[in-house]
Amino acid sequence: MSGVSGEIDMRAGSRMSNGPAIIDREEVEYCFVDPLEKDYKCPVCLDVLRFPVLFEECGHRCCANCLPELLRTTSRCPIDDTIVDRNRKVIVDKDFQAEIDNLAVNCSFVAKGCAWSGCLKDLHLHLTDCRFKLFRCPNGCGRKLEKVVLRHHMMEECDRRFIKCEFCGVRLMALDEVNHLGICGKFKLPCPNKCNTDDMDLRREDLQDHLDNDCPRQKIKCPFWDGGCNYMCKRKHMDKHIKEDPIVHLGMACDTVILHRRELELHAKALDSQLQKVCITVLERKVDGLEKLYGCQLVWKIESWEDKVHEAKLGRKATIFSPPFLTSRHGYKMALSLCPYGDGKARGKFLSIFVCICKGEYDPLLLWPFRHRVNFTMVDQCQDPDARRNVSYVIQPNTIKDNKPFLGRPVGERNASFGAQKFVELAVLDTFDYVRDDSIFIKVEIDSEFMMLL
Repeated sequence: MSGVSGEIDMRAGSRMSNGPAIIDREEVEYCFVDPLEKDYKCPVCLDVLRFPVLFEECGHRCCANCLPELLRTTSRCPIDDTIVDRNRKVIVDKDFQAEIDNLAVNCSFVAKGCAWSGCLKDLHLHLTDCRFKLFRCPNGCGRKLEKVVLRHHMMEECDRRFIKCEFCGVRLMALDEVNHLGICGKFKLPCPNKCNTDDMDLRREDLQDHLDNDCPRQKIKCPFWDGGCNYMCKRKHMDKHIKEDPIVHLGMACDTVILHRRELELHAKALDSQLQKVCITVLERKVDGLEKLYGCQLVWKIESWEDKVHEAKLGRKATIFSPPFLTSRHGYKMALSLCPYGDGKARGKFLSIFVCICKGEYDPLLLWPFRHRVNFTMVDQCQDPDARRNVSYVIQPNTIKDNKPFLGRPVGERNASFGAQKFVELAVLDTFDYVRDDSIFIKVEIDSEFMMLL
């Protein structure tokens, strides 16, 4: 998975809240064993009720996720048109949710042959291991395949898988192999003059040298061409030409030596002049770049990962936080927040990650608003560095006026967070070595190309 620029998911307010979260409806087909009764259907989305809320005034219900849209449009019950007052007469109906959770369902992939059946509350746990469920290829090719064939596709068929060139050993995507072979220096080619009597092909990077210096069939100029001899022939016949008129060629050689001596004198004078005009700004630019890069770049190790995911699923601790870090030695102070089970509409489907700008010691000297590119990376812990499939997500802040609460100079302890709500699909975490020894590593890099040097 290659690293691509993503849209910023801006969030007003702080991300430090640990209040109850509403789980979004996953894109799962529910196959109930018995026909679904009317009372169990949401009158707004017409699907099975998920996290139902009760309208005490009329006794009807709708999904918790459908309630905001209902209040925004009509504020009335879709069944009997009773006015719905969210502050006084709408409550979470946990007992009814328990009834729904115990409804008997078949696997969503029963049509494909899965024989599993059980309670609705256990369906999502089953789907994490169902061999008929389709997973999106982590390489980013767009294909969706069953888990049993996903690894074979990723390693043998996916045109975005990484392979090694059999000639030079460079790592590249399979879809780039043909173009690479067209420029690969180690690729074997025959001599265009067909001088190889033993059928030995030459590497592309050696071919020109062979034509310039070795090929007996290559047509070349007389060595005294610069002296005035305009004769050309194949290399194997050139010795005969030179021996036929040595006196004339010797005179041409003397004239050439005199001409080259004059040219060397002119070049020596030009070089002395150039050395006196060495551009100090080039050196200053390099020093500037080193100065900006000298400082903190965060690699965040998150331990006890299974426990943190479990806590997030239960809504007890939906968000965890990194230690604060600096973008450079005298740069912006920032901190990360991570939702192990996703945030908002990505809950249950994606890992969500956000960054916020904290009040820092050097804020009065820095440029605002913050405009530097942020790169989040989920690190593959595979022991072979060449086989790692790191997942990257790049954010380019948009410094418009509306984004000042996120990118402006902090007036409180920290700004509102921004980041990637759909950072990594949760299913992807099980495909390689993103989780190892119950730990994951998140790396964040802040681009310093236009960063101010203090």
